[in-house]
Amino acid sequence: MQNVLIYLAIIGIMLQAGCSVVQVQHEESSIAFGSSARLAMRQQILNPEAGGDAPVVGIDGRYAETVAEKYLKGPKTKSESGQSISEVIIGTR
Repeated sequence: MQNVLIYLAIIGIMLQAGCSVVQVQHEESSIAFGSSARLAMRQQILNPEAGGDAPVVGIDGRYAETVAEKYLKGPKTKSESGQSISEVIIGTR
């Protein structure tokens, strides 16, 4: 009976030690909420003429036209060569 009480006391001490509060330094893992809006506001205060009405320079017109046409056409619905992956998985044809 005495051994049981000793084991219970040891288990109780271990449980109390495991549940004790440990002081750990905590650092934010992400940027604070709303910081992007505050940053944009501060940048506008520093340079209010940063955004203008001038056209964007630096993209090739032919490339932009090709990208826009492909975007408007949308994804291809039928495979042109063989079965699609969903047809292979499902087994229909």
